[in-house]
Amino acid sequence: MDDQSTADTINAAIEDKVPSMGEAPDLVVELIRGLYDSDKDMWHTTAEIRELNGEDEEYLAAIQKKKGLLYAEYMNALLSKAVVRIGSLDINGSRGEALVSKLMMADRDLLYLNIVKATYGNEREVKVICSECKTMNDVTLELDKDFPITYPDFDIRQGIEVEISSGTVHLRLPNAEDTVEVNKGAKTDAEVNTAMLARCTIWPKGKAPDNPLRWARSLGMADRRKLVNALLNVEIGPKMEEVNTQCASCDKEMPLLLDWVSLLFD
Repeated sequence: MDDQSTADTINAAIEDKVPSMGEAPDLVVELIRGLYDSDKDMWHTTAEIRELNGEDEEYLAAIQKKKGLLYAEYMNALLSKAVVRIGSLDINGSRGEALVSKLMMADRDLLYLNIVKATYGNEREVKVICSECKTMNDVTLELDKDFPITYPDFDIRQGIEVEISSGTVHLRLPNAEDTVEVNKGAKTDAEVNTAMLARCTIWPKGKAPDNPLRWARSLGMADRRKLVNALLNVEIGPKMEEVNTQCASCDKEMPLLLDWVSLLFD
């Protein structure tokens, strides 16, 4: 065997033993709206994330035991752990939770989905029991394909324009801070609607009412419903859709619908 043949044989043997590595997760996320920095009068539009570790898992397990814990509060705790920075703003401690709570829900869901990718990769294996034959199935989700991201077709930083009987109302999309504050004080859906409209209406400079809650209560029911629907009907960000799969044992269709938390911990 000549020297070239020997070299080729050795190189081939070495290449066969080198494991192929999957693509490293992207730890920088482009936000849909971003975080407004009032001090600098600018929007921070990117975020850096990291994978979750055992320390985070223990912390989140302890948080789950909190009585009356809201989903938005749980997500605040999780994001403040796994989001390193938003733009030039460091995310850490109570200040971090305060910052991530000002992100709109679509950006929070987008960060969460990317944290799952950073932790597990783009493929996430979950266990599902077939309702027909009771066989346990290992189902592999492709996070990029199974959770498509919808982007707005309007300038989301300018809010939503809604025409009601008294004129045009501008609304911003709710964030986690809104959700927590509204749910703490409201006892009925009607009170939730009042509080959310009071918080999410954008007023021209010098035009805000002295009492936004009283203003929201004074609206006619048709106008209130139109404004609430405008907030509810905006579908942007990752979509948690039903994933259709088949049982490996009996071939029965197995529709799978996970919530965000079970996507990370199940």
